[in-house]
Amino acid sequence: MSQLQINHTILEQRFPHVATQINSLPNDDLSIPLFTESFERDIAWLNAVDGAIGNGKIIFVYGFERGLSIADLLELYPNHWLFVYEPDEQLFRKAVTDYDLSLLLGHPNLYWLSVGESQLNMMFHMLSSYMIEDLGFIALRKYLSEDINLLREVKEQFQEYRQSFLVDKHTENRFREEWTRNFLYHLSDVLYTPSIERLFYALEGATVVVVSSGPSLQEDIEWLKKLRPHVLIISAGSSIQALVKHGIQPHLAVIMDGHPVNKKIFASSVTREQPLLFTSSSYYEISDQNRAEKIHSIMKSDAVSQYFFGLSKEELFISPTETVAGTAIQAAACLGAKRIILAGQDLSFPDNKFYADGIEHFAAEAIDKTVQEAPKKVLNVKGTYNTTDESFSLMKEGLENLIIALPKIEFVNSSRNGAVIEGAPFKPMEEMYKLLASESVDPDAIADLINKINIAADMNKVQDVREKLIATREDLSNVRSEIAAIHKLMNKLREFSRTKPAKAQSMVESIEQMWGLIANRDWFSPIFESIMPIEIARFDQMLPVIVTEHQLTRKSDLIYEHLGKLLQDITAQIPILEEMFSESIRRLDKKTDSDAVVQKDI
Repeated sequence: MSQLQINHTILEQRFPHVATQINSLPNDDLSIPLFTESFERDIAWLNAVDGAIGNGKIIFVYGFERGLSIADLLELYPNHWLFVYEPDEQLFRKAVTDYDLSLLLGHPNLYWLSVGESQLNMMFHMLSSYMIEDLGFIALRKYLSEDINLLREVKEQFQEYRQSFLVDKHTENRFREEWTRNFLYHLSDVLYTPSIERLFYALEGATVVVVSSGPSLQEDIEWLKKLRPHVLIISAGSSIQALVKHGIQPHLAVIMDGHPVNKKIFASSVTREQPLLFTSSSYYEISDQNRAEKIHSIMKSDAVSQYFFGLSKEELFISPTETVAGTAIQAAACLGAKRIILAGQDLSFPDNKFYADGIEHFAAEAIDKTVQEAPKKVLNVKGTYNTTDESFSLMKEGLENLIIALPKIEFVNSSRNGAVIEGAPFKPMEEMYKLLASESVDPDAIADLINKINIAADMNKVQDVREKLIATREDLSNVRSEIAAIHKLMNKLREFSRTKPAKAQSMVESIEQMWGLIANRDWFSPIFESIMPIEIARFDQMLPVIVTEHQLTRKSDLIYEHLGKLLQDITAQIPILEEMFSESIRRLDKKTDSDAVVQKDI
């Protein structure tokens, strides 16, 4: 067996993403000497590293070369986990081709490995998941001498990624029960409606107006009426209230928010008669009540639906953003828009107003308080300043990042009193009307598309999802029993660690094995990271500390405290999940029975 085959076997077991990446590389000449790493131990570099490790248990190493320095680090820091990133794919390919690295690649303290720029964010995600405070950030000598500026950029990128990661975790925690319920309750509707991906580039070259609920919308309502025959109009969230109040029917309504307040937004029967794009995170009753054509989007962040449908993120188009307007923009991009006009996208409080007239789902007192207490200022399209807050600032940044990510689409900001949006120059709606008057769009363009592809559900897939739901619900009961068995061991663990160390060591090993059987279930991470994201994240951050602790009494205390608390939290969530799963199964059976009746009538 060749060196590459030996190493590749380990990579497939521990780091399959790296194995896939290496396999995808072209077969270039690997005989060119690329390594600069000495076979002798680099004492000067290791001395410098020692001062950069800090107090944390995680070391991020920039560079792998042929693994010699990584082996030194593993030997010198046995109580740390190494997360290694090699930016040069061909260099790593040469290393695993020329040398037997199986022992190194299989070392348990080499916890993560990423290769190539495409896997850098994957590395950032793993670092953010496991680090608590301190992170040792070090680079092999090769990169210290050649790419010092790049290293600074990577550190900055990681800090930005981690900040976003923490914000996302707190957002997930805030909406955890709502989102998990919506993910599960939407499974039935997702099975019986086409996905937004099915409409990919179906309206290529169209101009789309994405309508939001800001105060500037009021001044452009009449222009939107004139524009409707010439453009696709997509309402984002609550803006549908203002549109239908003024007699404008959007070609598509988009809903992303999972809160029951959406019942007020879609209280009017007219709002429920527009073609609807519902995301899997959106409030499930809106999709239930919608009487028109529907399409769905499973979000890239929705691991629950991805598990039950056997999908990967790469198969999905829409990513989560800070605002439903971001969802609508991505929907327009999926449809093939060449130009997206933003209307009512103020991202601030022009003239101390929050919403356009006709938006009535929040109490006026709460809105007034938010506007009056707005602590920030933002430049508006008129060259003056509007008051704004942190929430709108995050939305603005998110939209600007989305615009950067869609360079082939022309963006225009027509919100005449709103904040400046980088990448979307301001043009008033009357100017856009002159430009677009010669274009035409079918009044039912999206509804007709949905009807054309709205074929019968795949009953094999329906049955597969149903069986997964039932199996997971039943397995929750098994997990409850397994947790009880772990608690029984834990109750004696700390005492035995001080009086019967051999017995305690055996108990630690049993607990780790029993916990592994729970955590390694296919459905465990999707479900529990959805319903209790902060608790799982906190335990993940403590895991390096627990695993690398060799002092038995301290290790026992850590397991009792942190794993014990996590198991209590999981046990508390199981009845809630069992109820959700039962309702999801009931909804799926009802949908299937209803569809069978319709098919019979046809």
